[in-house]
Amino acid sequence: MGKVWNPVTGGLFLGQNASDAASILSGHFPDLQDQRNTVRGRVRYQAASRIWFGAGVQYDTGLPFQFGGSAEDALAQYGQQVFDHINFRRGRILPSFQASASVGMELYRGDHARMRLQVDGQNLTNILDLIDFGGLFSGNAIGPSRSFSLRLTGSF
Repeated sequence: MGKVWNPVTGGLFLGQNASDAASILSGHFPDLQDQRNTVRGRVRYQAASRIWFGAGVQYDTGLPFQFGGSAEDALAQYGQQVFDHINFRRGRILPSFQASASVGMELYRGDHARMRLQVDGQNLTNILDLIDFGGLFSGNAIGPSRSFSLRLTGSF
């Protein structure tokens, strides 16, 4: 696991955390952004001159965390869904896998204007993406759930 050496600059510390941060000017602590592996891939296929498809995948092994309470405290405070994505024995967030897809079409192409329509789907696996848990600088962070968007773009 990576280590961060004091003194730390930057970040927002409130309440007791501010006093603690000001008093620690030497030593080190575990790097809470020490993710072991990340794999991302994206492909695009041009089906016809005006139609394309795209897909992407992302796999993250999960960040380490330090939680001041017990596993029972975390369950009571954050609920079962978040609790199920934490490995207290290893002190790491469990790995996550996400998939996304896009399809687009050029509706009009002229000498001086173009119109395109694109549909995107993110986190199609609809997993709870626990990005960070109890981090020193960022607290808890949960990624967005499954989402879709429709985009109409014109240029002239």
